Parts: sequence; structure tokens; C-alpha cells
Amino acid sequence: MNSIQDLIEFARIDTTSAKGKGEEGAKFIRDYMQEHGIEARIIRHRSKNPYVYGEINVGATKTLLIYNHYDVQPAEPLDKWNSDPFDPVIKDGKLVGRGVGDDKGSLMARLQALIEMGKPPMNIKFIYEGEEEIGSPNIDLFLAEHRELLASDYVLWEGAGRGSSGAPTIVLGVKGLLYVEISVRTQKDLHSMYAPVAKNPAWELVYLLSSLKSGGRVNLPGFYDKVKWLTEEERRYLKGNKRSMEDALGQELPDDFQRRLVEEPTCNIAGLYSGYTGEGSKTVIPSYAMAKLDFRLVPDQDPDEILKILQDHLKGVDIKVWGKVRPYRTSINSKIAKSLMDSAKKVYGVDPEVIPNSYGTGPMESFARILQNNQIADGVGVEHPGSNIHSFNENIYVDDYMKAKEWMKSFVRHLAQP
Repeated sequence: MNSIQDLIEFARIDTTSAKGKGEEGAKFIRDYMQEHGIEARIIRHRSKNPYVYGEINVGATKTLLIYNHYDVQPAEPLDKWNSDPFDPVIKDGKLVGRGVGDDKGSLMARLQALIEMGKPPMNIKFIYEGEEEIGSPNIDLFLAEHRELLASDYVLWEGAGRGSSGAPTIVLGVKGLLYVEISVRTQKDLHSMYAPVAKNPAWELVYLLSSLKSGGRVNLPGFYDKVKWLTEEERRYLKGNKRSMEDALGQELPDDFQRRLVEEPTCNIAGLYSGYTGEGSKTVIPSYAMAKLDFRLVPDQDPDEILKILQDHLKGVDIKVWGKVRPYRTSINSKIAKSLMDSAKKVYGVDPEVIPNSYGTGPMESFARILQNNQIADGVGVEHPGSNIHSFNENIYVDDYMKAKEWMKSFVRHLAQP
């Protein structure tokens, strides 16, 4: 099995869910599993991109459900890439291409590891989603309708790789998300000579945005009331390397950067538009101003409650909701967490970096709530801090890909132990 070449073939398929692409990628995964003796099928649902389900039943008493997503973020701006994002290349020990880090690389490394094992020591189920990168809008309905099919004792999430310390990373939860678009408008554009008396949506939007945040803190009343701050035990497992993360992000960071990334909720301006943005000048009062905001939420914040707070704060402003996801954390003392920690140390020879929840978002809470399974954790991945996921020149190290396969095999053996 030429594992990297198989990943390259998979990554050549454009599965950008924001553009409605995914059907070809779903068929590739189904066919790949079937070719290697795994029972697999496509499940069509309300989403345009289908789910892919697979199963290895060895008659064991315990079952592991593996979740990954096969969709990717848009590759634009294409001129920022050093190579074609959908024609992956290996250079200086790295594989470069859209989706090799998030999430096709982890998907394939895990799948290939289990294929190489032959008969794993526990039952395995696979569920691959094609809408994760657009907020998993149909996942709750899908899980509710397929609860029995997806029943399991443990859930392995999409795949955390190496952290900024260089150690393998284990993530026990996710941040939630509230994504909104706010806009202010008037009847028509006006000559800017009317500025002394005319309403300017651009200025109104600027004032509104400035009221949301100051000094690094969100100003919405009650925003922090339900934040579940980290315990001392949870903080002890954080071991991020400041210099490595600064190199990856290209910015200076505070000393407590990792605690803040894990623990603190956010209010981020993701997009901003108003007025004339073409070449040269145009003296105009724009009739429309828009901003897109994402709030990353931590346990135990509720996106519906945060939306209500935002609506009360921005009375009279048009607010369109584009996505809501609840945050989630698994106990650091759970069986799946301990198995990931023990297997990571055995394969890599160092203590892993254990993060109570990721800096980003995914539908982990939906799996826990609907499938009634609180043994959910993330690990056995291929990313590194400089992987540039969601950005141009996305990449992974080939060696990390091979190491993740070893970790997968060791993790399953540890998890199967009584």
C-alpha cells in the first residue's frame, strides 16, 4: 500500500463544501474502503454532500466510532499558493495541498492503519461528513435518524497532530460557535457633501463594532457568566511552545497564549464591507455596511443565549445567523483520554500535550448529546502548527503522517484493554 500516494489521489479531488462539491470525494472514500475489505456505503441525507459510513465488526464487546470530514475550505486566493492546491506535491519532506492537514490526511492515516492491522481488537465504525467546513448544518438531524447505526462506546474525533511543543496533541473538546452577519442600510448612496446631516451606515457599523469589545474583552452583558474556567489540573497539561507558535502565526504572542486560546471565548470580525472600494476616489456616503462576526464559545456558554444577548445589545440592527454550534469537553480521566495519552507516550516517547478543548469548533457536542456518549476525544492526527489549515500552502510532514499510523494502531490496542 503506497499510503502517501493514496492520500495524494484523494486530495486531488476538490471537495469544497462552500461550493457544493463533495460527491466525488465521498465515492472515492467508499470505494477505497470496499477495495480493502471494509463494509462501506454512502448515506444520502438532507445535505448536498453525502455521509460515508463504514464498519469492521470483529464480534468484540466494545466499539470505537471514528469521525472525520472529507470536505475542505475554499483554496482561494489561488495566487498565494506556491503550487496547485488540488495537485498535491511533496517538497522538503512536506506534502502540500488543500485538505492534506484538515482533514483528509488524518482520515487516511487512521483508515490505512486499521487496514494494515488486519483484524483490530475491537469493533470499528467510521462516519465521514461532507459539511463540517460550513458548520455541519445537518449533523443533528443525521445523528438523530441514525442513532442506532452509530451506537458505540467511544468516539475518536477528527485528528489532532503535533502541538507547538512538538509533542503529540490530545484534545478533549471543542469551542462552540455563533456566526452572524450584521448590517446597517439607508435608502440610497449619497454625495458625501451631505455628511453633516445624513446618516452614514459605515460609521454606524463602526460604532456598533467598537461597542462589542475593548481591552481584549467582550462587552456584551453576561457574556462571561457561564464560562467554565480551567482547573489547575487541566492547566498543568498545557505545554505549548511560545516561539514555535509565534513562528507558525507570524506574530508575537503573550506568555499565557495557550491558556487564553483554550479558555477564553472570543468576538472576531471575520469580514467587513461598505462603500466604494474600487480604484481611485469616489466621494460618497454608502447606503450599506456589513460585518460578519464569529463568536468562539467555551463550555458552558450557549450560542442561543449569546445570540439573545447580542440582539438585545444591537436593537434595531439586522442580524442574520449563519451558524450555531455548542461547546463541549470530555473528562481528562475518561478511558479514551487515558488510552490516547498512554499510546501517544509509547509511540512518540514524550508526554503528550493535552488540551481541554480545541481553539476551534466542530459538532462534538452533538455526538455526545444525541448518541449519549461522553467518551469523545481528539488525537491521532497529522497536523503541525505550521500546517496552514484554512490558508494557502496547507501542508503536513510525511514523517508525521507515518507516525500517526503507528499511533492509531497503538491507541486501538490500548483502548481495547479491559
